[in-house]
Amino acid sequence: MSYCIKCNVEVDSFIEKCPLCQSDIQKLDDVDQILEEKKYPEEIIVEEEDEPKISGRRKRVVALEAVSVSAGVPLLIIIGINMFIERSFTITWGKYPLTGIVLAWLLITVPLLLLKKPVLIVVGETLSLIAFLVLIDFYDNGSIDWYYQIALPIIGLTALVTSIVVIVSIRVKNKGANIAAFVLFGVSTMCLGLDLIILSYIHETITIKWSLYVIIPLTIVGGFLLYLHYRLTRIVDMKRVLEIRKKLKA
Repeated sequence: MSYCIKCNVEVDSFIEKCPLCQSDIQKLDDVDQILEEKKYPEEIIVEEEDEPKISGRRKRVVALEAVSVSAGVPLLIIIGINMFIERSFTITWGKYPLTGIVLAWLLITVPLLLLKKPVLIVVGETLSLIAFLVLIDFYDNGSIDWYYQIALPIIGLTALVTSIVVIVSIRVKNKGANIAAFVLFGVSTMCLGLDLIILSYIHETITIKWSLYVIIPLTIVGGFLLYLHYRLTRIVDMKRVLEIRKKLKA
């Protein structure tokens, strides 16, 4: 049986409205549900606001500031120690570590400032290294001697090989093991160039010695990685073509 919640009149279960007040008859299931429902939750749930997102540019600025402070502190310490030892305002032995710290700062900050511009990054890193080696050569006896015969060719070779590897790696469509192969080929070329430059400077003749022990295994591994990458890529492409054909036939 059901009851009218206003008149307390008992009516049959199939009655929809009270015969006295014409109010809707609440079924027992509905009444139990109403009684079980709570007007207020047991605890207030406060939604936490999303943390403010930091832009990529802001992150680079913070990283640049951190690197600059990290480099500036040892610079000031070395300058202070050098002046204290020499009892003057001149920098003697301190110019070597100071130049090295400035080079490290440039090598870190150039990629931060030239993000997504790999060619410019290579140029900036190369110019930084050139300036560093020129200064180190000049610090020895006040003149530039070995830089043109050893340092400059090595820098040029490094910049050329790095640029080629970076450009090829960026332009290639399917990236994977082939990138590692390109790097290995670049290392092989660097070793060959270093062998030629150094031995030519020492013996005054063009010879190749130790680089062969590096070039041969790296070239074999690089060639295998290229074969593996493009072989797997071809298999995957063939599977995709077969799946598309099956779908079209269906």
